[in-house]
Amino acid sequence: MTTIEAGTTTVLDAVRKLTPEIAERADEIEKAKVVPADLLERLADAGAFRMFVPRQYGGEEMSLPDAMAVIEEVSRADASTGWTVMIGADFGPVFARLSKEVLDNEIYADGPNTMARGAFAPKGVAVVTEGGYIVNGQWPLASGSYEHQWVMGNCIVLDNGAPRMSDTGIPEMKLAMVPTAQAQFLDTWDSVGLRATNSNDFVLKDVFVPEHHTGEFFGPAGVDTPMFRLPTRLALGPTHVAVVLGIAQGALDDVRELAKTKRPAFNPIVRLAEDPVFQFRLGLLDTRLAAVRALSEKETQLMWDAAVANEPITTMAAVRQRAMVARTHTECVEIVNEAFALAGSNAMYNTSSIQRRFRDIRTAAQHVAASAEIYQILGALFVEEPVPASALI
Repeated sequence: MTTIEAGTTTVLDAVRKLTPEIAERADEIEKAKVVPADLLERLADAGAFRMFVPRQYGGEEMSLPDAMAVIEEVSRADASTGWTVMIGADFGPVFARLSKEVLDNEIYADGPNTMARGAFAPKGVAVVTEGGYIVNGQWPLASGSYEHQWVMGNCIVLDNGAPRMSDTGIPEMKLAMVPTAQAQFLDTWDSVGLRATNSNDFVLKDVFVPEHHTGEFFGPAGVDTPMFRLPTRLALGPTHVAVVLGIAQGALDDVRELAKTKRPAFNPIVRLAEDPVFQFRLGLLDTRLAAVRALSEKETQLMWDAAVANEPITTMAAVRQRAMVARTHTECVEIVNEAFALAGSNAMYNTSSIQRRFRDIRTAAQHVAASAEIYQILGALFVEEPVPASALI
């Protein structure tokens, strides 16, 4: 068992010491349907869950590009574990939508390792009441195997029984945060992939949420750091990209290793690695992955440079980054699909890591961050046609 002592090395270096074991235990992780507690503890010690927490609270305050490298590395070993790291770390920018007082006195009062689960689709309602809101709802896909202190859900605000409308023409939303004990989690996660992410539904029933425990998911942050200056959608999209890049790289790693010993059924005198057609297809897949990784790195770095300089992000730049997120998901799905095909009949069996990556990436790409509708919005901007304000938040 590898133990990582906090503060002895970079987060990426620390995580790289854990990923061989994570890969070896991938079958165990999937069968358990949760990431084991001992791995979560060592990932936390390595700093993986506090990558975006400001230094003033004891966090790593890492750059978005550097954090992407960590998430990709874990996802290359096991997608469910990578997704769990991504979700845990992403709550840093989400917590930041609350006030500085709440961050100082409640979220990070005892250190940087505060954790949360939640969902950001507005599946709940928040009824205005004195001092706050009465919240009800059921939210799907609240990932996380780790122990957590808080639960967060996005809500439609109701005033006198009707949605309160925003200036963009859509209902006003509030992100409500409650202590974990006030949420009921349901055993709903029986998925085709990412099976160990524990992405169950949770329910809040007639829970009073004080005003200071609410924020706006698309609103400004209560604490100023480069990461928190980014709009939430632009901050979190690249972390999803890191997961699918890692899965795709892992699939190509698997096929390359398999090819060294696999012999085609009707040509058993040669190994698959010796087949020039296989060599061509593998080389092309590697190049495609390198190209989409380069795109993701470029668009993410542009966002990060703007955040560091505290410069405004143009509408075009924001939409292009979202288009990159969608494109990376699509391309990585196709790369893993072709890797699965190259592996032949070996990939059909549950003992094959390639079939797990095939299921995992297909599940990851169902996330709203991968939605292809953003291409239409980007195209409309290019030809200077109107775009609804709600499409740009």
